[in-house]
Amino acid sequence: MLTKYYGFKAEDITLLTDLAATKRAMQAAIKALVSQARAGDVLVLHYSGHGANVPDKDGDEADNRDEILCSTDLDWKNPLTDDWLRTTFNKLRAGVSLTVIMDCCHSGTNTRALLPPDAPMIPRYLPNPWDLMAAESGRKLRGKLRGELRTSPRAKRKKSDVVVADIPELLITGCRDTQTSADAYIGKSYNGALTYNLVAAINEAKGKLSYRELHSKTLAKLTAGNYDQVAQLEGRKERFDRPFLSPLA
Repeated sequence: MLTKYYGFKAEDITLLTDLAATKRAMQAAIKALVSQARAGDVLVLHYSGHGANVPDKDGDEADNRDEILCSTDLDWKNPLTDDWLRTTFNKLRAGVSLTVIMDCCHSGTNTRALLPPDAPMIPRYLPNPWDLMAAESGRKLRGKLRGELRTSPRAKRKKSDVVVADIPELLITGCRDTQTSADAYIGKSYNGALTYNLVAAINEAKGKLSYRELHSKTLAKLTAGNYDQVAQLEGRKERFDRPFLSPLA
């Protein structure tokens, strides 16, 4: 898709899958993506996998939770957090277009292992050990289980699926704050429901659509497929109607 419609070169695409997707490897790739970019460049970061949350350490979260991406070597005491992502994205140079697609969640209560292998849809959530211990002891779980990557305290958190936020990237997420993103059995294999339907929308339009149009078409496909999750588009309002993966400069 990136090479077919948007002029990306295969050698400029870094792919981390399965055991290669360690925390160190993920951080190194994200750092390189951001630090090497110059005005006029177009960047894409796509994560499709498990998400979760852990107790907030620095007091910057209203719900007392830090959202995390679950690397294959996940250390619950030292995970890849939304705080780290925010700090890294804020270093983006002016004039660089960054699109972040997060097909994961951390608002549900199940893992793949807790459902049968033939389940048609599987939430992409891993419960953290603190919540498991709280549940087992009968204590109430702390904090509100939120949605995808935390964006900014200045984000206008309304019920709309399109959220205006003063952040340098455009963010497409798999679900609302209180929902899960599903793995789905589509096309004879498991796929992230957001990723599968987003790619389908791009292919149908042959790559020619705006961020707002892509979000709308992807959301319509998810709804038609009877998925409860509601995809979100977040970022600066003036960028929503720009062509998908177009340069800023």
